[in-house]
Amino acid sequence: MRAGIFLSLICAAGLACTGPLRAADEGTAWDHLVDEQVVEHGDGTANHVRVFAADGDSGPWLSIIPSLGRGVEDYTEDYHSTLTRRFVEAGYRVVLVQPRGIGRSRGDLTPENLSMGQFANDLKRSFDALGITQVSLIGHAFGNRLARTFATLYPDMVDNLALMASGGNFAMSEEQQSCLRGSFNLSLAEPERLKALACAFFAVGNDASVWLEGWYPELAAAEVHAANMVNGDFFKAAGGVPFLLVQAGEDFIAPPDKAGRVLEADLGDQVTYAEVPHAGHALSSEQPDIVAAIIIAHFQRN
Repeated sequence: MRAGIFLSLICAAGLACTGPLRAADEGTAWDHLVDEQVVEHGDGTANHVRVFAADGDSGPWLSIIPSLGRGVEDYTEDYHSTLTRRFVEAGYRVVLVQPRGIGRSRGDLTPENLSMGQFANDLKRSFDALGITQVSLIGHAFGNRLARTFATLYPDMVDNLALMASGGNFAMSEEQQSCLRGSFNLSLAEPERLKALACAFFAVGNDASVWLEGWYPELAAAEVHAANMVNGDFFKAAGGVPFLLVQAGEDFIAPPDKAGRVLEADLGDQVTYAEVPHAGHALSSEQPDIVAAIIIAHFQRN
């Protein structure tokens, strides 16, 4: 299903399709936290895992994999996102696995010691510890590569798959690289960082300050190295698992014409494609209600 049809259905359902993020007036994701634990993997690695649900003992499992050098709080009201709450309201049990190196999650972050397979295995072992045998996966930005790697390695565990802000196989311009570098440079003065964040991650007019915090450069360096060490063809087709691709219409880092539309053209019917207006690479904090509605509608159709 193409973007225009998908978005017309969402707009007809009563969700605002442009404009600023609505104020959270229905509680937060944290009201639905039903379980929290640190899962030890026995090799010095551990992941802090949180489960959000309306009913802790029922509902299909869903997990969101965060973007480069960022944590799972991005999908809560902590970072102006309603994604977790919307999925819980739709009946899912949302399990958020904090990447190693953030908070209570730990593990080796030496770049040369890590691979995409190891990051995927962190997820697998965390799911196994909770008795999760099938899960709907959503990967955001870098997380889309990890989600597709997971689907390639463990296809039988993937119930549904969605990607947000998927990058493409193209050389970034100097301006794109500069904006990215500035976003991760925590020593920059706040006005400079805000300018870099707005350039790299947010559509014009959206509030980049919501992403001033929550950056983990050491994790980002390990993730970049892991991604660069694997041929993109390995995970490109997600092991043949069909997926939804939600692209931001104003994504400076991953422009639709160089990223999402290209991937859709390459993989054909395997991909259901939608573009979200007035959003950049940080679309989960810019247009979370629209993104959630698109993903929920797609998952419920399957």
